[in-house]
Amino acid sequence: MTTCSSGKRAYLNEAIAVEALIEAHIQFDYGKRSGPVAVYQCDECGQFHLTSTGTMNQKLQQYLADGTLEKLRRARAWSNKWK
Repeated sequence: MTTCSSGKRAYLNEAIAVEALIEAHIQFDYGKRSGPVAVYQCDECGQFHLTSTGTMNQKLQQYLADGTLEKLRRARAWSNKWK
């Protein structure tokens, strides 16, 4: 991960950015309509950034709908207890 001239975190490709998007939602437990919801390719650096605007990323939407995100949060919480 690097930083763009815009000051935003830059991810080398879309797949890495989507993983960062999911990770952010696991770590910070954003409420409805808050936090990043998608990724986009930057016109300045050519890499990918997270954004809180636009259409929700399909993978994030699926993880929220089917409970996968909540399971990952619980798994992380238990993992942190054993550290």
